[in-house]
Formats: sequence, structure tokens, C-alpha cells
Amino acid sequence: MSANTDALAWARAELAAAYADRRRGNEGRARVRARRIAGALATEYLRRQGQSHPYGQNALRILQHLWKRPELSGRTRLALTHLLMKVDTNFRLPPGVDLLHDVQVLAQELLGEDLRPAAEETAA
Repeated sequence: MSANTDALAWARAELAAAYADRRRGNEGRARVRARRIAGALATEYLRRQGQSHPYGQNALRILQHLWKRPELSGRTRLALTHLLMKVDTNFRLPPGVDLLHDVQVLAQELLGEDLRPAAEETAA
């Protein structure tokens, strides 16, 4: 199995776990998982471009680095913007922002990969 396949299998499993966190009412944990997935996807994107980054596993720094790249589509940039948002004083993001959806957008836009979990994994 290639490193690419391993990374995507991990991302799919982590996304399923994030949906499970959401179902249990732990949206904060789901957000953490989403950002961690996004960092791994961004790292894989850069690897495929023959590039790297100096940020180790710091997902937010990796996403900030990627956001600055001029070749990104508006859809990708919007997903990254959401993933970089801070929560408000009630630990919420603005209405309509769904980081679990945004990591799926990144997977499709950056890697051409489908991370959508099975319907039963996303059911509320």
C-alpha cells in the first residue's frame, strides 16, 4: 500500500470519527479532527506538487501556508478560510460553516479524491 493510499484511508477513517463525534454532540472534537484531516490533505497536495513545508504536523500553519498559493480555486480558498476561522465566545462558527464538508471539498479540489463517508456515518 502506498503512502498516498494510507493517508487517504486515514483521512476517511478520521472523517467517519468526526461525524461520530458530531452525533455525540462533541462538535469541538469534530472540528479538531476536520482541521487535522485538512492539514494532512494539504501536505499530500504539496507532496504531489514536489514540494514540502517546514511546519511538521501543525495543521493550522500548513493551511495558512497553502492559503497563500495563487493557483487555488475560489472554492478551495473558501474551504481553507472556514478551516482557519476561530470560534466565537460560545465556541461556535458562523451559521452555514461546516468543517466536515470543507475537508471533503479540499480532498476533491486538491487531490481529486472523494472522502464522502457512507450515509449512515453522517446521519444525525
